[in-house]
Amino acid sequence: MYKDLRVLFIGIPDMAFVCLDGMLNAGVNIVGVIGAKKTHNTYMTFKNYVTNKGLNYIDYDNLDDEVFINKIKSLNADIAVVCSFNYKIPKVMLDSVKGGFINTHPALLPDYRGPNPYSAVILNGEKYTGVTLHLMDEEFDTGDIVLQKKIPISPVETMGTIFNKLNALGLDMLLEILEIYSQGKLKRKKQPKGKFKYAERVNSCVIDFSKPAVEVERFIRALNPFLIAKTHFRGVVLNIFSAEVYNENVDGVGVGTIVKKDENRFYIKTGKGLIAPTSMQFGGFLISSVKEFMAIINPQLGEIMKGDTFLG
Repeated sequence: MYKDLRVLFIGIPDMAFVCLDGMLNAGVNIVGVIGAKKTHNTYMTFKNYVTNKGLNYIDYDNLDDEVFINKIKSLNADIAVVCSFNYKIPKVMLDSVKGGFINTHPALLPDYRGPNPYSAVILNGEKYTGVTLHLMDEEFDTGDIVLQKKIPISPVETMGTIFNKLNALGLDMLLEILEIYSQGKLKRKKQPKGKFKYAERVNSCVIDFSKPAVEVERFIRALNPFLIAKTHFRGVVLNIFSAEVYNENVDGVGVGTIVKKDENRFYIKTGKGLIAPTSMQFGGFLISSVKEFMAIINPQLGEIMKGDTFLG
């Protein structure tokens, strides 16, 4: 039974909150917890959560520090599990737990290695995603796979909904793999070599209306709700949370221009087709449906959405 195992937990919120809480509720014996560095913005919140649970929180400055490594070894952990960790784990740390480190990666490896698979699969129009559990080596997301499961991506999936689904799936899979490990039945499969799709960070949240409407709509969903797609309207930041695509082209005006409006919608020209926002935030004072936005702000034909005035 996995409840007999001594488990070291490593992670950074928000995935770390979900997985650690679920594992505790399932009766997993967590003998130590490692979070982010002290300079990370989640450090104090996560440490307080861990210590309030009565767990052993282990601080560090460097992951290869001898005192830190000796603390890990003294836990006599059977296995370590990792749920979102931004730092590369050195070999001396990987060797400090006899069963190794099992990482929870929210994608179907070897595709979508990297920091943001939640957004990347939506941006690329994938039909499926999933979770891969793999034994960690000294590189990111390249170790032997021990369990993998996939789920469909719905046409209205957002970064937030896919985050929730994959966190829940990842937790279930961790409990499953701990049970498999406790029975001595862990099987490992090497990842193939070669080039695969990569999950880049989203470096800009500004909407590029020169792209096709289909891609603009994906971009909006892929950033909702943690990053948020944005543009400028009347010199004010306009955050767009959701939108609809219309396969209609309007000639003679530039992209980003409002080319149509009716009682419940306004339509923006893109590189191909039109995009109609359905929920948004105008500045810091109005979060609304499109109907409310039109009634209060009253966008006009010919007005233009601009992203080139953003700083940062």
